[in-house]
Amino acid sequence: MDETRQKLQQLFEEHYRSCGWKPIVEQDGTVRASGVGGVTWIGLPIIGDDLVDPDFEARLLRLSGERMPRGELCPLELLPDEPSAPALRSLVERLRLRDRGNVEIYSLAA
Repeated sequence: MDETRQKLQQLFEEHYRSCGWKPIVEQDGTVRASGVGGVTWIGLPIIGDDLVDPDFEARLLRLSGERMPRGELCPLELLPDEPSAPALRSLVERLRLRDRGNVEIYSLAA
């Protein structure tokens, strides 16, 4: 695994643990955790290679459309490495993912 991706993944794991949740790293590279009320949080670390992957756009759309057992959209948290952040913001805007109300982009600086 790429060192940067691994660092971003670890940040998600630490964040979810700090909320009292048990993070699970899935085969698809997402970090998932069940929060209060059964909310399923999905964390996706993103590096430059992801943005040039021809399947990445479809992957974002699929992840942003995942639903919990009661039908609500799962919160999708995106954490790009610093160089990828502007391109990811543009992609999210173009796909209108923020309009869904469940997609957030985080920054390492925060």
